This record gives sequence, structure tokens and C-alpha cells, in this order.
Amino acid sequence: MHLSLATLALAAALPAAAAPWYEEMQIGPAWSSSFAGTFDGQKKIAAIKGILVDLGDGNRALFDTETLRVVTAYKGGVHWASTPWTGVHGDLIRVANEQNFTFNTANGPGWADEQGSFDDKRPAEFGGNITHAQFKGFYRHGSRIVFEYTVNGTRVLEHLQATPGGLVRHFEVAAHDKPLMLLAADDSADFTAAADSAKSAAGLSIATGGSGAVLSAASGKASRLIATLAPSDKPSSFTLSYARGSEAKSTEPLNVVEATKGGEGIWKDILTTKGKLSTDTTSPWVTDTLQLPIDNPWKSNLRFGGFDFIDEDTAALASWNGDVWIVKGLKGDLSKLTWKRHAAGLFETLGLKVVDGSIYVQGRDQITRLHDLNGDGEADHFECFFNQVSVSPNFHEFAFDLQTDSDGNFYFSKAAPVRSGGRGFDPIYPHHGTVLKVAKDGSKVDIVATGLRAPGGLGIGPNGEITTGENEGTYQPCCKINFITKDQAPAFFGTEASRQQLKDAPYTEPLCYLPMDVDNSSGSQVWVPKGHNGFGLQAGEMLHLSYGKSSVYRVLPASNGDTLQGGVVKLPIQLASSAMRARFHQDGSMYLLGFRGWQTNAASECAFHRVRYTGAPTLLPEKMEITAKGLRLHFRSKLDEELANDPESYTAQRWDYVRGPQYGSGEFSVDHPDAEARKQALEKESQSHRQRDNVAVTAARLLDDGKTVELELDGHKPSMQLKLSWDLEDLDGGILQGDLHATVRKLGS
Repeated sequence: MHLSLATLALAAALPAAAAPWYEEMQIGPAWSSSFAGTFDGQKKIAAIKGILVDLGDGNRALFDTETLRVVTAYKGGVHWASTPWTGVHGDLIRVANEQNFTFNTANGPGWADEQGSFDDKRPAEFGGNITHAQFKGFYRHGSRIVFEYTVNGTRVLEHLQATPGGLVRHFEVAAHDKPLMLLAADDSADFTAAADSAKSAAGLSIATGGSGAVLSAASGKASRLIATLAPSDKPSSFTLSYARGSEAKSTEPLNVVEATKGGEGIWKDILTTKGKLSTDTTSPWVTDTLQLPIDNPWKSNLRFGGFDFIDEDTAALASWNGDVWIVKGLKGDLSKLTWKRHAAGLFETLGLKVVDGSIYVQGRDQITRLHDLNGDGEADHFECFFNQVSVSPNFHEFAFDLQTDSDGNFYFSKAAPVRSGGRGFDPIYPHHGTVLKVAKDGSKVDIVATGLRAPGGLGIGPNGEITTGENEGTYQPCCKINFITKDQAPAFFGTEASRQQLKDAPYTEPLCYLPMDVDNSSGSQVWVPKGHNGFGLQAGEMLHLSYGKSSVYRVLPASNGDTLQGGVVKLPIQLASSAMRARFHQDGSMYLLGFRGWQTNAASECAFHRVRYTGAPTLLPEKMEITAKGLRLHFRSKLDEELANDPESYTAQRWDYVRGPQYGSGEFSVDHPDAEARKQALEKESQSHRQRDNVAVTAARLLDDGKTVELELDGHKPSMQLKLSWDLEDLDGGILQGDLHATVRKLGS
């Protein structure tokens, strides 16, 4: 093929293709995620709860917080993958350690137990944290990272430092009355003595510095090198220096304790944006939009998935890609918002809660409590508050939300490990598909609900109620609102694969099923707090958020006796992105955020809103009752009598779903049950089956208060889904149009 000079000149003039955003985002010196790597020429899982440390000049080391070992040290980058970064479903980010690595270690404990054993006693099927050593978090001092953990009850600080020839590990170990044994390396060839303070093998050389550590080959495995610390009544400082292709040099320890006191910030810029206030004066609720610092110096992708208020003027927000930002300027007209990057490199943070001024962030690996030790606006101490949750390499195993109850206990939900494509599940780990309750001091965890697939978020009500949303899929016919009181825990919410310990528990029916056109992927639930009647709703009301439909729904419980049931009506608000998390501000407004991943109609990548009540008539039903013959709907405004009493002002439909092992469910007639169709729905997917019953409204009566309509429905009976629509007016000519989607289980009087 021949190209003309003109063609070549044109090609040279064209701009180079832009790099993907994730290659340009500056994550920071420590990045938590699940990582794969290359070991003995094979691609394997490297660390499920890993922290990749950027040591500068292209040098990196991967630390495993479950086993407390350095997995690999190498020079190079990463092979990009993973859902929050490339959008790929299934593959892990892989460290590029296939060639220029200094050393690798095999999976297993990085420190021996009190008996001197390095045996991996964790369950083979799902691993987890080793029991004789606990990860406590890390400190950041500028770009230096110091890990903190305990081994057999002894505090250890470890700092990794790149050198021209390899890596140095700096240790500060507290006084200990028994020997401690550290896995120094686990190379593929035998080590030979190079000197009293050094060992080498296959081009790898290791030397000790400082005092207290003695190197020796492990008994029965010459390829494994152990550093042993004799008992000491005072702290010990020592180093392990690594080099490949040259002799390691003994290095004096750095003062790692000094690096735990807070250091120079690395994200010093403070960015300014402003809010865009709604000018609508006729709608009952209006939406103000807080401009996000999208154009930031670190090219951070801001898809915020959790937030909370620090005070009335300040909030903290956590992003799916591991950032935490602080925004100020929430009081008043939002004319000046200042943003500060507070932390980065956390693991898919989709929940955040502020307790007594401290920021707690929920990631897939742990709840992290952030500390700003020197008051410069940046987190210097990333404390591991709780990390006893099991984590697998599955892409769909998100950890959603972070809430607290009145006693200070924390709650979050875990998705089940859905396979790529949405059908079926990968191996189930102990906490998959659950709602977890973590003690306020992080000391223990309890499972309060199981059987979840993809809850998207949760809510903790004013009386300890526990709620979640759900996502259509295996054993989940459609989205729904799960609801239990604290006394009903633990409960089973339907996904058979994630029953966990509730082997014989009955299926806990939801408060309400939601068809796909109402909610195809749920977010959190939030309650209107006391003293917030200025929002146009009553204190104690629950709202349900839809990530998939970018909508907020008013929940209308309608229980009869002990039978839970109810419905939802949509709030007339417009959002620029999805609805994932919401919290009420002291001023009576509701702040709401969400981002766009997949399975959502969100218009933009991310949005942070303030929703205000204007005082205009709400025109929504405030209460629903399920009667023996139909429904009662209570409105706030007095209704036009002629329209309210006309059955033609209303339409109704009802249908059922089939809950079973197939993905989702079609819609099935209640009035004319098709037993064969329902049987087939258990054997193959049935979404194409759409059989709704049109239900005649046989009578409509406006009651004496002028605000309540009583409807009689032809053949009124229980149904998994009842849709009622109305077209009414109030006495001022205001148009009341809307839809109610409810679940009816027990008829009232």
C-alpha cells in the first residue's frame, strides 16, 4: 500500500487519541482494590483486599491486608480492567509484574502465629483475614505510606521504600515477649548464604539492617526465607533490603513513627463552583443543582455514591472510584461552593456516614475511619474500623451504603456475586447477599437479613426499621422494597443462593413490588425526620430512591393487622442523574446524589442536588388504605366532587409475578390464572409474558372530609401488583394526575 505525502501530512496533523480517563486519573500513593498478577508465568489472583503502593519512579508494591504480606514488588504499571474503571464485568485489574519484579510471595500468612507456623488455616473456599494478625490501617505522610497492624498482639509499623536496586521495608515493632517470624520472601529457587546479614537466590538478594532481625531459610523449604525477631523489652527497628541482579545493601531504618503524625498534603488545591438554583415557583418541590468540580487537577472521575453532612454548611462525599471530597457552602443560596479532595485510593466507596465529626467510609474491603491529623483538610490516617466482611473477586459484589441506628450501630448491604451477564452466581461467600450490622465500636458483626441479589442501598428507620431495595434477577421477579422491624431480624429476602445461615427461614415478602417501568434498579430509602414538615411531607414518612429511573417515590404503607403491604407514588421532581442516596439537611431540604453506571436512565454522569419544598400544593395522596372492596386514598387538598365521584376518573390493573430460579418474571393474570404459564416461568425466562387484568372501578365516593376518595374495584382480591391511576382536580383547579403501584396481600374492612 502506498500513501501520498499529502495523506501522511494530514495524518501527522490529526490530534492523538485521548487516553482513557482511568489512565489519566491520579489516584495517589495508596490504591485499595482486588488485584491479579503474574506469578511463575501464570496469571493469578494476587490480593482480594490489596493496597497497591506507588513508590515513585514507576516502582510499586502490592500489600495484602488479609495476609499482611507484600505480595509483589515491581517496576511498571497495571493492566486495566474492573467494572468501576473500564466497565468490564469480570476481570480484575492486573499488576504488571510479569517481567520487572524484585520479588513475589506465595499466598498465605505474611507472619507466623504464636506456634511459629505459617500454615494457612483459613477456609480454602473463601480465604479471608488470618486470625493471628489484624490490619489496622495506614498513615500517609506526604506520599509515604506506613502500614499499621498487629501480629500475635504486637503492634507493627511497616513502610515501603523504593531504591535504585529494588525495595527496602522499614519496620518498627513494639516490645514483645515471644519471637516473631516474618515471611521475607518466597522465591522459586533456593537461597544461599551471602553473608550473615544477607541471603540470595536466583538473582534475588536480601539484606537486613538495624537490629533484631535474623534471616534463615524455612525448614523444609529452602526457597522460603524467614526473618525472626527475638523477644525484646523495647521497640525494635530493622529493615529488609531487596535487590535482583545485584547484592542488596544493608539499610538503616527510617523513623517510621514520625510518619504517623500527619505530613504535608498532596492535594492542596481548593476548587470553587456554585449552585444553580431553580426558578420554578409553581411546583411543590424544586431541584437546585450543586456544580461538581469535574475539571480538577487530578482528573478524578467524580461518580459520588455516598455522602453525609459534617455540619450545616459542610458535607463529605465518597466516589465509586475511591475519592472522598469535602464541600463547603451549603447554607443559603449556594453561590460559592468550595471543594477539597480529602482522600483517595479507597475501594469502591458507595457509602459514607459522619459520626461525631468523624468520616466513616464504606468500601468493598472495609469501613475506613478517616483522620486529619494535622488539620490541613486531608486524611493522614486511614484507620481500618471494620474489615471482617468476606470479599470475593466477583465484579458484582458491591458493598452498598452506610447508615447508623439510634444506638450508633452501623449498617450496610452486600450484593450477591452475580455472574457476568446477570444469570446465576459465582461461589457464595459468608456475607454475600446480606444486610450487616456492625457494632458502634467495630468489634463485631451480625447478619440481619439474607437473600439479597443487588440491593443498591438500604435505610434504617427512626424506630430501627431495616429496609433495602432490590434488582430484578434470579429469584427476584422485579424490583421491590424490603422492610422488616428490628425485632424481625434476621429475615430472608428471597435469593436462594444467598440464604446464608437461614436455611429454613420463610421468604419475607416485601412491602411492595415495583414493575420495571417504575424501578428497574433500586437505591436507598430515607425517612423524613422530626421537625421537617417543611419539606411538604409528614415526619416519619419513608421515601424510596430509584437508581434506574432517576426518581424518588413516596411510600404509602397500608398494612392490615400483621400483614405488611403498601404502595408508592412518584414525587414530581427532576434529577440530572440517578437517585442513589439522600439525607435531610437541618434547613428542611433534602440533598440527593447519584451517578450513571449501567442499567439507569440517568442523563448525566453524576449530580448532587438540593430538593426544596416551595409551599405549593403537593397534590399527591398522603395515605392509602386497602379495604374489603377496594382502596381509600387520602389527599391533602379538597377535591372537585364531580370528578372524585366519577368512576371514569380512575383506571386500575392488577397482575402477579412468578418468583423462581429464572431471571426476573413476566406478568401473569390474577383473575384468570394460567397454571401452565406459571409453571413454564419456573423453567425458562418469562419476561415476554405480559398479561395484566384490567379492573373496573365500580364505584367512587368522596368522603365527608372532601379529601378522601373511596373506590370499589371489581373482583377486588390480593395481587402482587395493583396499579391505580387517577385524573382529578382540587377546588382551586389544580390538576391531580398520578399512578399508585401497590402490593395487596390482605383485604381490610
